[in-house]
Amino acid sequence: MDLLTCKLTVMRNSRTRSAAASSSQKEENLEMMSPEGSSSSPSAPNTPATAGGFSTDRKKATHLRCERQRREAINSGYNELKDLIPQTTTSLGCKTTNAAILFRACDFMSQLKTDISDADKQLNQLNAQAAALEVIASEYEQMASSVPDSSQSTIQVKMLQLLLDDCFATFSTQVDFQSYATITRSLLTWVESLAPNAEPFKGTAGKMVTMPFTSP
Repeated sequence: MDLLTCKLTVMRNSRTRSAAASSSQKEENLEMMSPEGSSSSPSAPNTPATAGGFSTDRKKATHLRCERQRREAINSGYNELKDLIPQTTTSLGCKTTNAAILFRACDFMSQLKTDISDADKQLNQLNAQAAALEVIASEYEQMASSVPDSSQSTIQVKMLQLLLDDCFATFSTQVDFQSYATITRSLLTWVESLAPNAEPFKGTAGKMVTMPFTSP
C-alpha cells in the first residue's frame, strides 16, 4: 500500500513539473514573438517627410549656385565697363564702386554725343566749303580754256586773275560756310561788296586800269 502511494505521488509531481515547464516555455515563446521582447527591429523605410527634406536641400543648393553665377556675371560686366571708360581726374584715388562706374559711363556717353554733334557740324561746313571751291575751280578752268594765246589776251588774263584773286580773298573771309542757308545769306552780302562804289572794288579796278601800262 505504501509503495503504491509513493508511485502515485511521484507521477503527480512529474506531471506538475511538466505542466510548469510547458507553461514556462509558452511564456518565453510569447515574449520572443512580442515587439517588446524582440532584440532588434527592422530598419524603417524612407518616409515621405525624409524624401521631401532631401528635395528641399537640392533646391536650395541649385538656387545658391544660380545666384552665385548671376553675381559673377554682373561683376564681370562691371569690370569690362570700367575698362572701357577712360579715367577722370575726379575718379583717381577714389574707391571704384558699381554706382560710380555707372555715373562715369553716363557722363562718357553724354560727352560722346556732344563730340559726334560737333563733328557733324564741322563735316557740314567742310562739305559746303568744298562745294563752293569746286564751283570756283570749274569757272577758272573754263576761262583758262577759252582764252586765246596772244599778248593782249595775256594782259586780259592777268587783269581777270587779279580781279578774281581779290574777289576770292574777300570771298573766303566774308562768306560763312556753316550751312547752305548761311552761305546764301553771306554770299549776297559779298556780291553787294563788289559794287563799283565799294572800296575793295575801287582798289582792284585801279590796279586793273594801270596793268596794261605796267605789264612787261
